[in-house]
Amino acid sequence: MPCDEAFNESGKQPGLEIWRIEKMKVVKQETTSSFYTGDAYIVLSTKKNPKHDKLTWDIHFWLGTECSKDEQGVAAYKTVELDDHLGGAPVQYREVQNHESQLFLSYFKKGITYLSGGIESGFRKVERNVYEKRLLHVKGKRNVRVTQVKCDVSSLNKGDVFILDCGEKIYIWTGPKSRGTERLKGMDVAKRIRDEERFGKATIRIVDKKWDSDSEFFKDLGSRGAISAEDSAVDDDEFEKNQNKLHKLYRVCDADGRIETTEVGERPLQSDMLDSNDCFILDTGSSGIFVWIGKNCTANERKSGWKLAMEFIDNKNYPEWTQVTRVVEQGETPLFKQYFEGWTEPQMVIGKARAYSIGSIARANRGKFDAKILHKHKSFNENDQLPDDGSGLLTIWYVYDKKLNVVPSEEFGTFYNGACYIILYVCCGAGGDGSQILYFWQGCKSSEDNIAACAMMVQTIDYKEVNGKAVQVRITQNQEPEHFLRIFHGKLIVLKGDGRKMNDLNNKTMLFHVRGYSEYNTRAMQVEPVASSLNSNDAFVLIHQDYSYLWLGREANSEEQKMARNVMRYLTNISEPAVILEGKEPDKFWEILGGKQDYATETVSQVNGIEMPPRLFHCSNASGYYKVEEIANFSQEDLYEDDVMLLDTFKEIYVWIGKGANEEEKRESLETAMDYIKTDPTGRTVDTTLIVQVKQGSEPFKFRGCFIEWDPKRWAKAKSYDEAKQELERENAGIAFVRDELSQYTKKYPIEQLRRQFLPKEIDRTNKEKYLSNEDFQKIFKMTPEEFYSKPTWKQVELKKQNDLF
Repeated sequence: MPCDEAFNESGKQPGLEIWRIEKMKVVKQETTSSFYTGDAYIVLSTKKNPKHDKLTWDIHFWLGTECSKDEQGVAAYKTVELDDHLGGAPVQYREVQNHESQLFLSYFKKGITYLSGGIESGFRKVERNVYEKRLLHVKGKRNVRVTQVKCDVSSLNKGDVFILDCGEKIYIWTGPKSRGTERLKGMDVAKRIRDEERFGKATIRIVDKKWDSDSEFFKDLGSRGAISAEDSAVDDDEFEKNQNKLHKLYRVCDADGRIETTEVGERPLQSDMLDSNDCFILDTGSSGIFVWIGKNCTANERKSGWKLAMEFIDNKNYPEWTQVTRVVEQGETPLFKQYFEGWTEPQMVIGKARAYSIGSIARANRGKFDAKILHKHKSFNENDQLPDDGSGLLTIWYVYDKKLNVVPSEEFGTFYNGACYIILYVCCGAGGDGSQILYFWQGCKSSEDNIAACAMMVQTIDYKEVNGKAVQVRITQNQEPEHFLRIFHGKLIVLKGDGRKMNDLNNKTMLFHVRGYSEYNTRAMQVEPVASSLNSNDAFVLIHQDYSYLWLGREANSEEQKMARNVMRYLTNISEPAVILEGKEPDKFWEILGGKQDYATETVSQVNGIEMPPRLFHCSNASGYYKVEEIANFSQEDLYEDDVMLLDTFKEIYVWIGKGANEEEKRESLETAMDYIKTDPTGRTVDTTLIVQVKQGSEPFKFRGCFIEWDPKRWAKAKSYDEAKQELERENAGIAFVRDELSQYTKKYPIEQLRRQFLPKEIDRTNKEKYLSNEDFQKIFKMTPEEFYSKPTWKQVELKKQNDLF
């Protein structure tokens, strides 16, 4: 099948790519969390296994509630083209607005936004500092959905949070019956609009106590009147409650030239019911439909299987939003496997066996197959797919107290988790084209003030340094893209603190957790210098005034060991560090760490040689019965104080009780865990599986070890709604500063003033043309600014001299 040219360079490096169907054509989009309800999109997630250089893919085609049938059809068959382009290996998902899968939602940790209209509605050209007023409805505690609704009082209700966006003024309206967690999420959304869309220039105002009488809010809203009770949307979960619980498997075969569908069996299902020569459909009712593609099935069977699955939705009167997922043989997801008892597969499958949360769990012993042999191959061979090889020109600024500070070159690669940094990179290394990239890196502990100032300063640097031509890339700590890591040549170090006082690495005890699988992407993260920070799967660097050790966990592979040595040399200039193997530690090592403690030594459980990684579930009784929903790519942030969670390590089931969980949830939580075990097709029972109830703040070590990073003080430091509100008010006071900062460089002046000998101090004499209005610019130079800056530098200087602007 020919591939759409829009997909030519897709899926070659880790990350997220998005295309929109525009007038029946596929058009690449800027990666964003906003989707128009009248459109269809294709979303490709590319991941690299942290133990080798194999790429894996998930393809989602997303359908807005108002998109046309034609657009839906184009999205579906273009998804097949993209799948063929990637060798038929990706898992495919059909997503419908308001009913997206957890995996899809996990890509947008801060939520997704639904915008009214679509490409067929027509888009107006966006004018600088001109904003269309809009009212946004904020729903959800974890996977936030932000939906644009009619800008009218009739859209409000007492149980939810709404955002009225008026451009440089943003209101957060909180219904009197909305929960604290919902209000905090509303603040997060408003801050994202302020920082990412308005570059920190908008002020945010909270309307809570005067929710029905705030005259300024209702004036800007444009209407006022009675406000309805809590949102009473149709409960889609009721459909699930009444569904037939029998799961059925169907074979799709064209052995005699005609496509035939025959029922193979119903629950309990066995994996040997599947045949490599055919395609199969697994119908699990409202839980979703799976299309399984055997490695030897015909092209006709592959196409027909997907079509028949879509027909199932209509013929069985399933909701339009029913999930449809396509998986390939030996690339099955855990969600697919869970419907088969005693699932078995070949032991030597490499690269396609997928763990649902592979990016968020600790590495583990792989039993008979030694995964370490994968690291004998070069981990990166994709120079031609990156802007360049990472050896270009580099300038770094450190943002503190709303000021820019240049970072000296000897400190390049050292970051503080309480600070923000701006990195200007010129792509002049091998494969580069001279273009510029502005990375702005945000530490996980950086303040809201610094984040807002950083977003503002990026615009200033872009304007002053590269005439606004840079590609801007926002990066949060631990989510660094491949090219960013290459810039620092495998020596990315993240220290604790805000960086005001640059640490002397030899004057304090520090412990670094080293992770990486090649010379290009190693990073070292400072952790608490205590024994409980260790992990048998990794390498650690311990630095003390008198001693420095390289500690190797028993599961650390040779590549990781080599990279840890590199980090040690970079941190201490010690060429041959003292190496300690796990279990062979001297007394001095434990003394420096404050004594022996338990630490993470657990490996991932296996069933028939297949890994069973930890899985996190959200439990809810909001619909009158318990619903268990898996959280993809989970982290500690997914443990919400108002919720009950299940953490399944296979050997144990932990029932985590948030301090805000209601009494009924607390009372029923153990029964929920037992029901979960009883429905498990792998053969576990309540007699053979340990069920442990834990309270928020009292998590045992084994529980904490399932999370990639655990902050025991997270909840103690968490802000209440009132504290967050006060912080927002303080931030508003600083908005004037960043506005004034940018206005120095964006203010326009008459041509006569720019030709004078004495100029205001904020004017850059070498670039006077930047201060001309668009009208004056074109009148003087007879061309647009874009045309002007596309000319060689010597020509620009000549034109400025001719017009007395040099």
